[in-house]
Amino acid sequence: MQGSPDLDHWLHQAADLLTENRITVDGYRYTAPSLDTGDFGRKDYANQFLWDSCFHAIIWRWIDPRMAQDELLSLAARQVQEGPDAGMIPHCNYWRGGAEWLWNHADRSSITQPPLLAVAANLVFERSHDRAFLDTIYTRVRAYHDWFDRRRDPDQDRLVCIIHPWEAGGDVLPRWDRAMGYAEFSHEAGRAARLKLAGVLVEFDTDAAALARHGSFHVEPMDYNAIRAADMDAMAEIARELGKPADAERWRRRADSVREAFQAKMMVDGLPYDLEGLDERPILQDSAGQFMTLFGGCPTPEQAERLVNRLQEARFWTPFPVPTSPTDAATFIPEIYWRGNVWPCVNWLIYQGLRRYGYDELANELAARSLALLEQSGFWEYYHPITGEGLGGNRFSWAAVMLDMVASMTQ
Repeated sequence: MQGSPDLDHWLHQAADLLTENRITVDGYRYTAPSLDTGDFGRKDYANQFLWDSCFHAIIWRWIDPRMAQDELLSLAARQVQEGPDAGMIPHCNYWRGGAEWLWNHADRSSITQPPLLAVAANLVFERSHDRAFLDTIYTRVRAYHDWFDRRRDPDQDRLVCIIHPWEAGGDVLPRWDRAMGYAEFSHEAGRAARLKLAGVLVEFDTDAAALARHGSFHVEPMDYNAIRAADMDAMAEIARELGKPADAERWRRRADSVREAFQAKMMVDGLPYDLEGLDERPILQDSAGQFMTLFGGCPTPEQAERLVNRLQEARFWTPFPVPTSPTDAATFIPEIYWRGNVWPCVNWLIYQGLRRYGYDELANELAARSLALLEQSGFWEYYHPITGEGLGGNRFSWAAVMLDMVASMTQ
């Protein structure tokens, strides 16, 4: 582990955390989000979650590139092999079984999460230089993106939908309240509604088109589609590395088609928003998701400048940025899960987006303030944007991805 002495110290701390949360089962290795089962812990966090593992691999690459590879290979091990959802990579692998009550499958869920596998694999390859690993991931992720086109784009507008808030990663973001039919949000009611919706998905065999006609949750998220564009960019880079120039060009065109559709449908008065339902009503709520669209290169340079200016407003640029909801929103309740907290994964995506558009100084400031969260509070699931207090699960693995931002500053 190389870098400044301070970074070395924190990478050693991250190594201890990730090793503590590592699980070996059925010949695979992965990192649980958290094994803490105290006051803030949750026992189901021993399972493997899709975008958590992508972030785990991204930080593992600085510590143990082989473990970073194993993280992603185990993630893809439960990819659906047959039926209408062939190619889908589940949002949760239940390595010890027990998922039948919810999904009618013992070892996996029936939904997915933000597609970040190629991005993570490409970053891991920069450290491991293992082309056999890259080739395996390429084959898996190619089928995954084909599944998105086939099953999650019923109107074929090149923007994919999610059919459950769990797929967004941000389970209870205020952006989903209307689509979930909340008259008034509460943590208990929200959890009950999400569990009920999972049953509806099973009933409709997770068919997005049929669910939408039924009036079920159906959202095309701006940040989710931007992440997918970035993952296709990464697939183009992987294809070039594997000596597949024609494939690389096809991936680039697919990514550009997402960006074109984003511009055509998701921009309202110069700002990006999610789309809800078959009639694609915009969800006109300001959120950190707007800044995450920079990660996929979806805004124009002029639109990006406007977003960066908004990011620096006090309602988003808090003492510990970036809250998922602005501080002046009625839905800003930073003590409650996803209702205005700071999340390591969100900060990482915004950081990368800022760098993509050349806002390196602001990106470095975000990295520094993210490191300050670790220095003050340690490794937590999420944080309070004003006080920096750690919230949610403790000894939480993906908090370590904020160190990748610091390490990347030296590259």
